[in-house]
Amino acid sequence: MNLNHLFWSTLTALLMMAISWLGLLNYLEDPTNTQLIIYGFYGLSTWFLLFFNRKGLKSFSEFFQVGFKHFVLITLLMTLFSYVFIQLHPDLIEASAVQFKSALQQTNSRTPTEIEREVKLYTEGYPTMLVSRTIFGYLIVGSLMTAISSFLLTFQKK
Repeated sequence: MNLNHLFWSTLTALLMMAISWLGLLNYLEDPTNTQLIIYGFYGLSTWFLLFFNRKGLKSFSEFFQVGFKHFVLITLLMTLFSYVFIQLHPDLIEASAVQFKSALQQTNSRTPTEIEREVKLYTEGYPTMLVSRTIFGYLIVGSLMTAISSFLLTFQKK
């Protein structure tokens, strides 16, 4: 990975972190909208990286190799960000646990003891769930966007 690609990937990840932070501060209305904006920005950054570096690239595998390095680095940085972020904000885990408990109580299908046990397990597993979701989400979006971009750019006339 050359320095321009490394810089582009790191800058993309930092901007995605900033968007995520702005979403937390409620400058963006809905967490789902925040995540969609992040994924959209992530996809566009992959497209632009491949598009503006297409001169020396001819085959699908060459395009995909550049995009692969890009999305793996972004996934790594965003995973680290997610883990550190959730460790620094345990209040988010508690707020989510309260919502989970409320949802369980509304179903009327569990005893209070079962609800408390499930909420405890949910709270303990929340960081792992968040990090897992981050890893798989960014890997899937990154690989799809890289594959689609690589395919389209392979057939583009230069």
